[in-house]
Amino acid sequence: MTILSSLAALYERMAEAGEAPAPGYSDEKIGAELVLSADGKLIACHSLLTPEGKRMVPETLSVPAAIKRSSGIAPNFLWDKTAYVLGVTALKDARKKPLPDDAGQLQPCQEHRTADEHAAFVARHHERLDGTDDPGLRAFLAFLDAWSWEDFAAKALPPEILDQNVVFSFEERGRYLHRRPAARSLIVPTADAEGPLCLVTGEQAPPARLHPSIKGVMGAQSSGASLVSFNASAFESFGHKQGDNAPVSEHAAFAYGTALNALLARSGKGPGRRALRIGDTTTVFWAETATREADEAAEMVFGDLFDAPNPDEMGEDEKTAHLKLQFAMEALAKGRVPDDPRFAPSTRVYVLGLAPNAARLSVRFWLPGTLGDFARHVQRFRDDLAIEPAPWKRPPAVWALLYETALQHKAENIPPLLGGDLMRAVLLGTPYPRLLLAAVIGRIRADGVINGARAAICKAVIARNLKEEFPVSLDPENPSAPYRLGRLFAVLESIQQAALPGLNATIRDRYFAAASATPARVFPLLTKTATHHLSNLRKSDKGGLAHWFDEEMGQIWSGLDPNLPGSLTLEDQGRFVAGYYHQKYHKKPKDAGAEHPVAEGETT
Repeated sequence: MTILSSLAALYERMAEAGEAPAPGYSDEKIGAELVLSADGKLIACHSLLTPEGKRMVPETLSVPAAIKRSSGIAPNFLWDKTAYVLGVTALKDARKKPLPDDAGQLQPCQEHRTADEHAAFVARHHERLDGTDDPGLRAFLAFLDAWSWEDFAAKALPPEILDQNVVFSFEERGRYLHRRPAARSLIVPTADAEGPLCLVTGEQAPPARLHPSIKGVMGAQSSGASLVSFNASAFESFGHKQGDNAPVSEHAAFAYGTALNALLARSGKGPGRRALRIGDTTTVFWAETATREADEAAEMVFGDLFDAPNPDEMGEDEKTAHLKLQFAMEALAKGRVPDDPRFAPSTRVYVLGLAPNAARLSVRFWLPGTLGDFARHVQRFRDDLAIEPAPWKRPPAVWALLYETALQHKAENIPPLLGGDLMRAVLLGTPYPRLLLAAVIGRIRADGVINGARAAICKAVIARNLKEEFPVSLDPENPSAPYRLGRLFAVLESIQQAALPGLNATIRDRYFAAASATPARVFPLLTKTATHHLSNLRKSDKGGLAHWFDEEMGQIWSGLDPNLPGSLTLEDQGRFVAGYYHQKYHKKPKDAGAEHPVAEGETT
């Protein structure tokens, strides 16, 4: 199935379960409810804002679908923000920031554009509602005709609702105008068979000229961005305008947009999560089973595969549930059918990666597959990253690895496209992007940090892309010259630290980049310096330690050609990094005899 048809099918299942708004409606954040009498008087104002931490959060209600607007004036039907509905906004300073009074309360005012927005709101509703015989809608028109923006303060409406979205009720709270039969007949379009064939459903229907806005994609406009759009003549042909160029029916466009927005709204942690972020890519996923309970179970498994929760933050019941989930994942990864029937290996799972691209969204990847296949591929990914000493207490998330490629560990510095390419490799079991290895090596050369996560990435890329049996822990017999050179560099650094304790900077800070790229030029100098340090160690009370260093260097040199390589390829530099990490952080058994400088294993 295509992306749009799969999302449209998801909407139909959500609508049947009551989890999605009806056609013509959308879920919006509403901050206040105004109750009108039969003659259009304002009876009451109820704030729908509730505290969430330090913020006041509006309630989510199903209202007539939001109008798509950018800089122009376009009112919504029977609801909108206070600037449109009441012609009033919060007083702002020159930087467009709210300017509270001495008591910290927002102050109502009417700007020039606000007056135009309210006038457009009134005109549109007269255009659509004049002649109606519904008492609630007649009361609404009477309210609009009698309202003045100064009434906001005169009627002592709460200032916290300024610039919030507002809905209306008739005579009592909860009897929303937009749910009245007369209003619904104006909101839901009537069936019309005239039009081209819809590319999603294959049915004949009028096409959507403008497709819905998608909200919640990291980096995209907060007001939403289009997944499908034709906003310039260069994208149009044969005289068709906008959506006529690739006809998708109004219902299909509404269906896929509603489903996608619902998925994006379910981010975060825990049950019900259906979205996560990897680099610059916002990833949504959903399962397709016979029941919603089975859907949620499969989605929990998938979410856990990519971003497992921290056991230290769980209660006892949560730990028990998560343990059962882990058993199911292990069975799926090994090709077995779990004991719990909700976790069927054949369950269809759809994964869609989206990234911002100006006013539109770009599709980073579209990966339909089965839960069993994805579980096996993710387990292989975890096996690829296995390294000793382990740099993490639990399997790493894909998004966490990407931070190792970014300057200052900031998400905005992650190389573009890398998140999508890595996700595709993990889910399909294909080779990792070479850019991943290049970015990690580049960061090591720039900041000199060689931690377990970076070493594990180097190991994983080399092992999978080159189909090489790469050691998980220190392998003294490994014949690879770059691997041995990395080990040797770690020993030389330890010699320097033992001979000159308290150094602020070691040879790693000055020479690692050069040693890992052009070893023939650097190692003779480092070895000569280390010989001098060893001589001093033998004359001190660390003679046993100097003896151990001699043996370790001899073992490493015995497997190296006297003519060291003049340069190392990118993959060889990855082997160098892994060898350094294995040697530097290898934990010697307690009964191994002589002391030697082993740093403690790190965790990330």
